[in-house]
Amino acid sequence: GFLYCCTSLKTVNLSCLQNVSRIGSHFLSYCPLLEIVDFCSFEKVTKIGYSFLSNCSSLKTISNISGLRNVKCIEEYYENTYFLYECGSLEPIDASVPGYECLSEEMKKEFEKFEESRKEEESD
Repeated sequence: GFLYCCTSLKTVNLSCLQNVSRIGSHFLSYCPLLEIVDFCSFEKVTKIGYSFLSNCSSLKTISNISGLRNVKCIEEYYENTYFLYECGSLEPIDASVPGYECLSEEMKKEFEKFEESRKEEESD
């Protein structure tokens, strides 16, 4: 996993990935202090691996969500993508977020699953 288990990482500039088309599993996973991720340079990314941005308990903001608009495939691990898994501090990601409307159906489903799981956790 690239940028996996970076326990001191608070911010990250992903502009160096502007020519990358596929992100492997565990990208930016287990980064407990990470607060903001900006997807401004992700336009070429079409596939992301499982456990993308998982276990980032301090993650509050995803900026430039429209950078994920070309992602059509999210890998699964035992029938779960673990996308944003255990990221309970994240501000809501829904149709009110600028750029959300241009996301693929696959990405919208992942954000919807995340929001549903958060509501389930709150009701427990």
